[in-house]
Amino acid sequence: MLLVYLHKFKSGKMKKLILLVVMGLLVSVSGFAQKSNRTKAYLYLDKGQLDKAKEAIDEAVKNEKTKTDAKTWLFYGEVYYGIASSPLPIYKKLDSLAAEKALSGLQNVKKYDDKGHLTKEADDYIGKLSPVFYQQGNEAFKVQNYADAMKNFADAYRVGKLVGKTDTTAVFNAGISALLAKNSKMAAKYLKASIDDGYNDAKAYVYYTRALKDMGDTTAANEALEQGRKAFPDDMNLLLEQAQMYLEKGQSKQLIQSLKEAIAKEPNSPSNANLYFLIGKSYDDLKDVAQAEENYKKSLAINPNFFASYYNIGAIYVNNAAVLQRKANSLPLSAQDEYTKLNDEANSNLKIAVPWLEKALKLKPTDEQTLKALKEAYTRLKMNDKLKDLMNN
Repeated sequence: MLLVYLHKFKSGKMKKLILLVVMGLLVSVSGFAQKSNRTKAYLYLDKGQLDKAKEAIDEAVKNEKTKTDAKTWLFYGEVYYGIASSPLPIYKKLDSLAAEKALSGLQNVKKYDDKGHLTKEADDYIGKLSPVFYQQGNEAFKVQNYADAMKNFADAYRVGKLVGKTDTTAVFNAGISALLAKNSKMAAKYLKASIDDGYNDAKAYVYYTRALKDMGDTTAANEALEQGRKAFPDDMNLLLEQAQMYLEKGQSKQLIQSLKEAIAKEPNSPSNANLYFLIGKSYDDLKDVAQAEENYKKSLAINPNFFASYYNIGAIYVNNAAVLQRKANSLPLSAQDEYTKLNDEANSNLKIAVPWLEKALKLKPTDEQTLKALKEAYTRLKMNDKLKDLMNN
């Protein structure tokens, strides 16, 4: 009607004036349409119609008139929070990044809320996003998508921080996920954050140490492990992690002490068979074969099927025999008596070695090292029947 009425005026000034009025009305109608989209989004959200609410609010945040309005972004955050937290797959599938978009929208509320009227409501929704991110992290972790799990657990922690809450479990889980995702740098970052924020579990130090080791920073790894031992002096996992560190560095004396402490803490543990074996091996490395044999036997007293302990005891006597034989072979022909004595001692050591090696072979019948050692011993000791059986098997 307005445009038709415009043609009835002959005055150019009047036409110009009415044209401006009409244009003004058109702009006003456009702005109203976008506010209408925002209102529609709110109403659809109230009815639980998230698909329609999303469509309406997506239009509202694109428009110049409403995209800098705090209320628009509040509705945007609420709609996308609804999508992210919905138990219905039909709505969750609307946007896989709904939680991230909700957070972005709610942060925009605070950006444009000059008078602070909507900031508290935005913060309330930001706080609600933390468990949403946490749940997404759990779901990703269950299917071994550790990179996504790390991101979501980290977001849960970050969102909590935005509203003054510290979720140490979330950041610890982010660190574990990063470690499993082979992202040592981020693992170290998040695990250190969990420690700094008071996560009261020795495992944080264990995994933090491993992340630092994976990064090649052995100095920082040692420092982290020492801090962990001070914070949790009775924790077995930290003690064993320290033992592993000593083992990797070849620090046999420190390793022995650490392992003995571990055994003393849990003297009846079946896993002590492994610890006694490691103590025995450490003494072996220190050339203290008597202590080595004693600890190998202690491991067998706990676990009679410990192959490596049987083999290593046998190896002690095989090696003794080899040393004695080399001495005998280096003697001049005139030292026949001494040669005979050393030769007999070598054979005596082999005789002691044989039953230990046989027990080892019974546990692992195809072990090449054990088979080789027994063949040499049987041959030297002229145990022909056993050698024949061994060769036939």
